[in-house]
Amino acid sequence: MVKPLYLFYCASLAGLSAILGLLLLLSHCAPVLYYLCTGILMGSVGYCLVLYLAPKSRVNGNGKAVFITGCDSGFGFGLAKRLDSLGFTVFAGCLLADSGGEGSKKLRAECSSRLSTVQIDVTDDGQVKAAVQQVKDRLPTGSKGLYALVNNAGVTQPGEVEWVSIAAYRHVMEVDTFGTVRVTKAFLPLIRREKGRVVNISSVNGLYPSPMAGTYSMAKAAVEFFSDALRHEMHKWGVKVVIVEPESFARATDMFLPAVFNKFVQVRRLQHSSIQQL
Repeated sequence: MVKPLYLFYCASLAGLSAILGLLLLLSHCAPVLYYLCTGILMGSVGYCLVLYLAPKSRVNGNGKAVFITGCDSGFGFGLAKRLDSLGFTVFAGCLLADSGGEGSKKLRAECSSRLSTVQIDVTDDGQVKAAVQQVKDRLPTGSKGLYALVNNAGVTQPGEVEWVSIAAYRHVMEVDTFGTVRVTKAFLPLIRREKGRVVNISSVNGLYPSPMAGTYSMAKAAVEFFSDALRHEMHKWGVKVVIVEPESFARATDMFLPAVFNKFVQVRRLQHSSIQQL
């Protein structure tokens, strides 16, 4: 099998050869056009070099506060540690912060004093309200509000539409969609004060639904449209709304733990056996 990198090199060489051949032809047939095309080509190459060699700017995290949901594991856990290492004041929202969850314990043990864990169940209005108050009380000195809110908390229920219960559909929507809406609405005043940004973790499943992921695809599609509407509304306030659409990171996010996945396979086999018996 031909390696993709090898194909890229071959295609680049073929493209460069074609361009040089065209320039050589133009130099004999149309000198003015030759100089024009050569100038455009050299300018484009120079522009690309400047972009590549120019020093990359990095946001200074000093005095900037970020609230992240779903930090018990996966993306949220990793992002909380990363932003803490960059100097941000991190509020790591964990479902099990007050219940001895391993994720919140590790964050408190491995990160600086700038990071604090916050108990939050995104389906609970009372816990969301309490989280907002905790953030207000612990904002860094000189900060007017939140630099960023990252809606990362999410769950899924795999299975074919016929076999997934309505209760499971409601639960996934309540966490993935209404949880995002609930937390965003609660924190928007703090975001507006700082002219910050809302980052919603969606999924490619919100754009391209796949079999066995009907609940998740439906919930994430709603997040996509909610984010787009919010972006228009927040433009006048200088607030940015960003959608992140990961693809195949189920194991990295702990959405499919081995025990959970194995149980799912067993249930599917029982379902197929029941159908065959009918």
